[in-house]
Amino acid sequence: MNGNIYDFVNNTLLDAFLQLARVNVVTGEYEYFKQDPEIKEDFEGIYDVYEYMKKLASEEYVYPEFRKEYLRFSDPEYVRKRVFSGEKMIVYRYKRKTSAGGRWVAFCIIAPKGCSPEKPWVVFGLRDSDTDTTAIADAMSALSNIYHKILKVNFTKDTFEIVKADDNELPGSNVTGIKEWLVSFAEEGNVHEEDMDVYREFIETEHIKEHFSSKKTRLSCRYRRKNAEGGFRWAQMDLLPNIDYSSGNMTLMLFVKDVHEEHMAELRHRQELVDNYNRDALTLLYNRHKFNEDTADIRDEDDNPITCVYMDVNGLHELNNLLGHQKGDDMLCCVADTLKKYFPDSKSYRIGGDEFVTLSRTLSKDAAERVVERMRDSLAKNNYEISAGTESGDSSNIYNIVGAAELSMRKDKEAYYKSSDHDRRKRGINAELEQLLTEKRDAEYFLRLIATRYAGVYFVDVERDTLRYIYIPEYFKKLLQRSSFSFSTAMDVYAENYVRKDYYDSFKEVTDLKTLPERLGSGAAVCLEYIKVDGTEMELKILKMNKSAEGKYETIWIFTGGSGGSEL
Repeated sequence: MNGNIYDFVNNTLLDAFLQLARVNVVTGEYEYFKQDPEIKEDFEGIYDVYEYMKKLASEEYVYPEFRKEYLRFSDPEYVRKRVFSGEKMIVYRYKRKTSAGGRWVAFCIIAPKGCSPEKPWVVFGLRDSDTDTTAIADAMSALSNIYHKILKVNFTKDTFEIVKADDNELPGSNVTGIKEWLVSFAEEGNVHEEDMDVYREFIETEHIKEHFSSKKTRLSCRYRRKNAEGGFRWAQMDLLPNIDYSSGNMTLMLFVKDVHEEHMAELRHRQELVDNYNRDALTLLYNRHKFNEDTADIRDEDDNPITCVYMDVNGLHELNNLLGHQKGDDMLCCVADTLKKYFPDSKSYRIGGDEFVTLSRTLSKDAAERVVERMRDSLAKNNYEISAGTESGDSSNIYNIVGAAELSMRKDKEAYYKSSDHDRRKRGINAELEQLLTEKRDAEYFLRLIATRYAGVYFVDVERDTLRYIYIPEYFKKLLQRSSFSFSTAMDVYAENYVRKDYYDSFKEVTDLKTLPERLGSGAAVCLEYIKVDGTEMELKILKMNKSAEGKYETIWIFTGGSGGSEL
């Protein structure tokens, strides 16, 4: 046997390897054929190859991230099981320290033909990884910062090579096949019981084969994985085909990474999308679609008691027509907020323009009616009125309950329009309308006065280079549009085209927004008299506003002169 292994080494292996040794995998006895001086270790007195390998790891010849997997090959039972199961070549690539620094190498166990417990001699070899393998290994090392498990697997041969695995994920020494490892990992409680079916289906050989037979895209699975603290976090397992993948040689790279925060964020985003789909955009109550879904679900439940309050806002149409839709929206939002306040433990919906429904599991019909009366009193303070109807019953009769509550609301609404409350509400709307019309007439009168006395009046935000105007001549509106509504740009164009040359420099200095805050710091106004190219005498007065919103530096610019405000 010894002669055979010597011939085997000399004829096929000697030139390809840096180091070679014959090893008895039963006793641990070993003898070197060849050693590379650059990576030679000198551990005198160690005659057991398994102890020798432990010594290598303890002396830190093996980089820390590879040490755990490397030490698996110092376990005699693990090595014997793999060798005697018929594997002819076992390869593990790792990074080891040498006199010249870090070096990627491949540790190989090569079993000659006829190897058995009775003929337990094999070859342990160490060789340089080729350039492509080294590049891949460096990439895998970088990926190890992202993934907590990286394996090269072969589902056809049922083998695996560990690139990286966390301590709590390493298989037992008696596990030799990738299928056994993946299954035992789950059955040992490392996969959440609710995700077991998804996990098992994903690792099925036929499932993998079917996927990669038609496409070479990544195959992924998300599941909850137990961590070192005993809790569960979302993880993602990815399978990617190797370049030599085929239906008869299913070689893949297997990656596992923690995606808990990412997955939870996705779930929250999905819930937000669903919630937005089910919400009324104006009031943020649930909408008609959600109401239809919920009533269908309630009907199919047990006969639990439920109470429905059906409400309608009185006078919305009149308010919209007379005072504008913004006033109508304000009223609807006020009613919705009041509804949420007085029915905090119930589900409330806006199911139409002015119709609201509340479904309560905790309130009886009498209790709900008392809450509605308190709502009426609260809304009356804002001069708003509602009509309401209430009904209770078993949840299996939800449609009849809602219908009865709506009918009760209609009767309440009919009574409202026959009462003096309706006339009072109309008078209130008319009074508010008269006030708005008066304010509008006053504003128009004020603007007419400005147009006769001023050439332009602006609020200018110095920090943001924007403006809002009280009065602006038409030509300056066009000038602003051409300047993309940048006030400083518009003033530069105005200076070049309308200010007489002997006043140009002083005009530019006064209207410089960058230095204006410093000049206004004392609180005094900045004033300038200038003449336009057409001979018109003008005056500009700039004042700092007493109060400015946060993030703003607003000023008032007043131009006087000209002919009735036709131009600045």
